[in-house]
Amino acid sequence: MYHPRKLRMVTIGGGISAMNLAHMLMHEKKMDDVVEHVIYEANEVLGGTWWVNKYPGVACDVPAHIYTFPFEPNPDWSAFYASGSEIHDYFMRTVKKYNLDRDVKLSHRIVGATFDEYEGIWNLRVEHDGRVFDDWCNILISATGFLSSWSWPDIPGLEDFKGLKAHSAAWDTSYDYSNKRIAMVGNGSSAIQIMPELAKIEGTEIVNFVRSPTWITPGLGSAVIDGQTNKVYSEEEKREFREKPEKLKAYRKAIQHGSNEAFAMFEKDSDAQKAAFNATSKMMLDRLGGNTELAAKLTPTWEVGCRRVTPGPSYLESFLRPNVSLTTSPISHITRTGITTHDATHHPFDAIICATGFNVSHRPAFPLVGLNGTSLSAQWSEEPLAYLSICAPNFPNYFMFGGPNAPVGHGSLMAALGWTAEYICRWVRKMCEEDVKWVCVTERATQELNAYADEVMQGLVWSGGCRSWYKKGRVEGRVTAVWGGSAVGFKEVTDVLRPEDFRIEYRTKNRFRWMGSGKTKIEGEPGADLAFYLKK
Repeated sequence: MYHPRKLRMVTIGGGISAMNLAHMLMHEKKMDDVVEHVIYEANEVLGGTWWVNKYPGVACDVPAHIYTFPFEPNPDWSAFYASGSEIHDYFMRTVKKYNLDRDVKLSHRIVGATFDEYEGIWNLRVEHDGRVFDDWCNILISATGFLSSWSWPDIPGLEDFKGLKAHSAAWDTSYDYSNKRIAMVGNGSSAIQIMPELAKIEGTEIVNFVRSPTWITPGLGSAVIDGQTNKVYSEEEKREFREKPEKLKAYRKAIQHGSNEAFAMFEKDSDAQKAAFNATSKMMLDRLGGNTELAAKLTPTWEVGCRRVTPGPSYLESFLRPNVSLTTSPISHITRTGITTHDATHHPFDAIICATGFNVSHRPAFPLVGLNGTSLSAQWSEEPLAYLSICAPNFPNYFMFGGPNAPVGHGSLMAALGWTAEYICRWVRKMCEEDVKWVCVTERATQELNAYADEVMQGLVWSGGCRSWYKKGRVEGRVTAVWGGSAVGFKEVTDVLRPEDFRIEYRTKNRFRWMGSGKTKIEGEPGADLAFYLKK
């Protein structure tokens, strides 16, 4: 009974999600005997977003001590909020320590995937070094992340501009930004980090083009550091974390507890939401030096958290500098020399920086074809509907990290990625041991789960009156990015499998063939205790 067969698994992407899964397969679940794993990473270096993003000021707005792999706490973080380069260094150290890159193939990009229902496998097309070759797998994992495909804004004339055009996700490190007139288009997380750094460069003149205001809040978990903008750890504190693991664990638990407890702020009309609204409004005004005119333009009227909340150290203070200004008139078009706004003002620039976000449709960047020739891109052309953010109907043996409606706006992303990896491993183990050919979540279960979540979402701030990438850049409409509930709730529902929500196909006509001869493995072991089930 339960004699496993070996399955071939392919994971797309070599970032944090993939390394979480690799560690779980190799070390926690010890599944090398049942899984042959290949990780295809399109870039020449592992690390995902922390390798790709190189803009000035890039950092994580989640406390570093909970932005770690669950299996590798780091006592040596330099600060409460860590820089992108420090996170990538930690990532690479961890990968090497646990040999997590054992199954990685760098500079390999998946360009096509089609499911063979009869064989129960995915047929893949993989591009490497200018050529395309075929591969296959029983199980296909998407670990590309939900913010991996950046795009230029749809502004007329952008291609006509003759100065530097740079996107925050494809930063030009060779350009000399000093003594330049620079347009900063957008006020999302990246823009808020970039602008203060550009403002410090000698001779720069910065104009920030803002379509709608955004909340600049105390950082997630900042109550642990008394609401400071950031905290630099002393060598003594780091040494104590190294020498007293129990103290490090207690510190990390306090941060995580606080971030989970803060979920009350995301409930509409709650006392926590009202308190956050009032306190954050006052804090923003104070950081703007009491300038009520600026505060009126930069402070939202909708709920705190409707858009992703961002700490933004020095962002608001930048507007008090003589070389930084704000424009809220919408952009009409771009010319060869600059930007023209709807108020007929032309702003000349040497450089235009677009911090305008990513493609958040969740549609894959390559043809992904499931049952009955169904394209995932077509299936999600209007709204991406997933099951627990991990599975999609019509796509057997296909699992996602950070799919539609994942817990990306609250709690700890790193913890949620670990829970997702565990969920995937439970299915993989069941498939290996019960001779399952393929599993596919049903359309009915997916529709009902999303209908339930949409109802819950009406009581949460993410469905509020803001324009947000949580809603695919819309003011109205479904929330497609964020989990409809607490992070702890996500853990609860992913802790167990619900096979009743899935169609399961077996490799033989009789689903019980996996029982073999009817005897268990332990019965063939010399000296085994065959009365193990008798209890005191």
